[in-house]
Amino acid sequence: MIEKNKIYFLVFFISLILGYFQLVRTDAPNYDLKLKRHTSIIENNIEYPYKYRLLNPYVTEIWHTAFKLFLQQKAAFLAAYFIQNILVFSFMLFCLLKFFRLWFDDTGSVIALLIFSALVPLSLTGYDVLGDMTTAGIMALGFYFINTRKIKLLFPLIFIAAFNELQLILLIAFYFFAAGSGFKKSHVWVNSILLTVTFLAAYGIIYFIRGGSAGSGDVNWYFTKDAAFNIANKDWIPLWIIMTAPLLYFAVKGFKAKPEFLKNSFMIVLPLFYIGAFFFIARMREIDKALTIFTILIPLALYTIFPNHIKQHKENEASG
Repeated sequence: MIEKNKIYFLVFFISLILGYFQLVRTDAPNYDLKLKRHTSIIENNIEYPYKYRLLNPYVTEIWHTAFKLFLQQKAAFLAAYFIQNILVFSFMLFCLLKFFRLWFDDTGSVIALLIFSALVPLSLTGYDVLGDMTTAGIMALGFYFINTRKIKLLFPLIFIAAFNELQLILLIAFYFFAAGSGFKKSHVWVNSILLTVTFLAAYGIIYFIRGGSAGSGDVNWYFTKDAAFNIANKDWIPLWIIMTAPLLYFAVKGFKAKPEFLKNSFMIVLPLFYIGAFFFIARMREIDKALTIFTILIPLALYTIFPNHIKQHKENEASG
């Protein structure tokens, strides 16, 4: 067993590296574009859907305001985003660790975390990715709540999630299909409806605060521009093959013996509600928007690759 302090140090150390990588690779080189995007969100003069993605810009603005007291504009802005990078990556990795530890011992969980972390640099294709990293963290935390039956905690989580990205409404689909027979249980239906109402209530608050609307033109643009781009530009295909094919190979081996939540998420939610939707509302080469796919694929694959680090396996050995 690895000491908790050592694991938490590893989470912070990886977050520091990823945060700095994000700073020097995308934040600093795209300073002007990033400042323009950030300012337009804070001043509420940006188009849908970006005007409703408030969580990271407003938290970062707090750091930015503080740093401007003793730093020049550019240095203050980049320092603010460096701090926010570290916080977001730390949150994401900590939530992933909590989720992976449901299935694996400390060693297996750390291996899963390292694999996920190795994929992150390949996914950083844009200059505005903190919302996507936050989404990955919130999804992992939601999966943890679902599997530990802490359903009440999903409600404040889904409320906060609405202030980050619309994509997080898919967490409700993961909950609904967590067990194959979930649609037959009345409480699952009730909770799913209430979670949807909670998310929409939060979105309504955002709409009230920010104004504007997603008119038909906005919606048509939102759901067609990226599909057209993905069809015209197929450079995403080798990237997806490199990142998913090895994991898919091990994920499907011994599939029946793997946890129900992971299997149902892999078979139902990911292809229907995630990958299919992703083709229409995102550019396929921007894998940062689809990191939740790897939150499911990695533990499925590790069940085959490292069976000795599965918690149930170790418990059976101890009892035997």
